[in-house]
Amino acid sequence: MEEAVLPKSYRRNFWCFALDFGFFGLGMAFVSVNTVMPSFLTVLGTSSAFIGLVSSLQSASWLLPQLLAARYLADKPRKKPFILGPAAVGRSLLLVLAALVWITGATPAWLTMLAVLVVVVGFWVADGLGSVAWFDLMSSAIPPRRRGRLVGIGQVMSGSLGFLAGFVVEWLLSERGPAFPRNYALLFVLGFTMLAFSLLSISFLIEEHASTAGKVPSWREYLPQLWNVFKRDPVFRRLILTRQLSGLSSLSIPFYMPYALESLGLPSHVAGRYTSIGVLGSILAALAFGWLNERYGSKRVILVSLTLGLLVPLLALAIPALITEPVALAWGYGLVFFFLNALMSSMMPGWMTYVLEWAPPSERPTYVGLTNTLNGFTSLFATLGGLFLEWSGNNFRLLFAITALGVLTAWSLPLRLPEPRQRRETAALE
Repeated sequence: MEEAVLPKSYRRNFWCFALDFGFFGLGMAFVSVNTVMPSFLTVLGTSSAFIGLVSSLQSASWLLPQLLAARYLADKPRKKPFILGPAAVGRSLLLVLAALVWITGATPAWLTMLAVLVVVVGFWVADGLGSVAWFDLMSSAIPPRRRGRLVGIGQVMSGSLGFLAGFVVEWLLSERGPAFPRNYALLFVLGFTMLAFSLLSISFLIEEHASTAGKVPSWREYLPQLWNVFKRDPVFRRLILTRQLSGLSSLSIPFYMPYALESLGLPSHVAGRYTSIGVLGSILAALAFGWLNERYGSKRVILVSLTLGLLVPLLALAIPALITEPVALAWGYGLVFFFLNALMSSMMPGWMTYVLEWAPPSERPTYVGLTNTLNGFTSLFATLGGLFLEWSGNNFRLLFAITALGVLTAWSLPLRLPEPRQRRETAALE
């Protein structure tokens, strides 16, 4: 049943969040963690193990600090300052990386590699610290049945802009664009600029006074409380287990692009093409997942997400075996990134929305922080994938097969999860 009364600032906040989605997605298209960054590191001559390490640090840096942020925010009625501050610092690091690459010409390579590590960690730690406040603010400003609509519209905006950005990326990385590494430096500048507009959108949000969890407990008190969440909430336990197993898809995510460049012999400028194809997948997935969430709830989105997680490595195995003509292969392999981005589009309307709707309102920061911090351990899978490639002599196909088998183990687990929206509506009638 649709909410009878929407919050006073609902319309303004809705579009602030939607614009944040759009500009953030556009900015990340220019520094895509699936195409542009792996391409940059591959052209730079780094190893598979290093690429896997960067991917792991990206995920871990975003996820692991969130438990600290959740505890800190527990008694804070205003969340917006804790979004704006960290984001301003973290996003500025992209500009620093661009300047370094432009001035030094990416030499020596070890210095550029070190800079990439520092910027990746700094950017995602800052974003992770702000994300707990972002999720809590979004949950209080946008009613549950409007969140699927917001995520859908935001991701369509993000995807539409990112699709166009892909053509810019392809041109900059082609022979017609600037020479390496200034082409990548320009991409980092464009990414920073769009992320600055994303931050500006958030600054216009109107925040109402929110409920808090009261006095912040000490760590000695806080850690047992976290265990009590698991102890008393079997649904949350099953959700976390499912999410950890689904994270096995991370074994291969950083390596679909290096596989295209090294094993399939595709040119580096296909990174731009795959960025556009990927965001097209994001657009269509956003529409589908937004509708699915609003109509049936977040559980259904999680089931589709697991199916996509299985499909991506299978496509990476099948497409090169079925298509051998180089031009056709360069286009056909784009399906991997189409469905990979579709998979990533399931995070908000599926996994995170489930947590937001299931968690008691006063404990929402704790649930979000605990979920994302535990998810941070799955980020180690990318490093393991890189080490496996080093050990196996870059046997990408075997890694993709292991990934598919791993994700398959998670598929049946969410079938017994309840739909949180139904529980809330039942409670409202009692």
